[in-house]
Amino acid sequence: MTDSYDVLILGGGPAGLTAGIYCGRYNLKTLVIAGDVGGTAKLAGEVENWPGFVGRGVDIMTAIEKQARRFDVEFLQVMVDSVEKTGNDFILKHENGSVSGKSLIVCLGTEHRILGIPGEKEFLGKGVSYCATCDGNFFRDKNVAVVGGANSAAKTALYLSDICNKVIIVYRGHEMRCETVSLDRIKEADNIEIVYDAKPVEVIGDSVVKKLVIGVDGEKRVLDVDGVFVEIGSAPASEILKRLGLDMDEGGYVKVGRDMKTSVEGVFAAGDVTDGVMKQMITAAGDGAVAAKGVYEFLKGT
Repeated sequence: MTDSYDVLILGGGPAGLTAGIYCGRYNLKTLVIAGDVGGTAKLAGEVENWPGFVGRGVDIMTAIEKQARRFDVEFLQVMVDSVEKTGNDFILKHENGSVSGKSLIVCLGTEHRILGIPGEKEFLGKGVSYCATCDGNFFRDKNVAVVGGANSAAKTALYLSDICNKVIIVYRGHEMRCETVSLDRIKEADNIEIVYDAKPVEVIGDSVVKKLVIGVDGEKRVLDVDGVFVEIGSAPASEILKRLGLDMDEGGYVKVGRDMKTSVEGVFAAGDVTDGVMKQMITAAGDGAVAAKGVYEFLKGT
């Protein structure tokens, strides 16, 4: 038998948990479905732009989850297999069964982009990583490479420079695209090197990573590194939503209005999965609050 709710929230990051808090306060029967409650936000090592708090992402997300539970929000930690609309209800099928809701808030966030080069998949967890705060300590006093040139790559390089012997930033562009304050810190660090106009070609090793081959000015260069941290951005985790027929932009981000409504009645979206301007924890949380208000008004017919 399928359990029924007023609102299903798909995703447990800042957007999903904040939406849960607001839906709970609206006295809506609410279920948050997430493979990993806290999402990628809890992997942030040092959060400096969350108003009133400076600290680890996991601490922020743990506090938000605890607050949501205070308002009787239920949680289901599973991977969702499919999402579809049947009549006026939304059905989410998962490994242990299914749940239904009168409304749906999509807060799936984004997934890490991959390099797609030989050795990347083979050495995942053996030197190749997409999360410096998760794996950085394994490379203490060693040499590592960070691939990317935007804010996430810069912050990863700075974090690793405190624990690693040397950090080599590999970036395809002519100059870093990160915030000025981060670039200034990188330039001040004596153990960070930036290789511009460079493209990763192959990850080489035996049981673990030993080298990263890059292409620079038409020639190959071999970097002797023990770890390769990939920070080349993210893509929206929207593939599972295709059956719903939501309007999306060319990048796969869900199109929403100011009220976070999507093109399908009863479906709202919030956070990084949307076509919003910023992809930040604070804006995701704000989106979640607005989406919850939209759901409440939708269900009450106002």
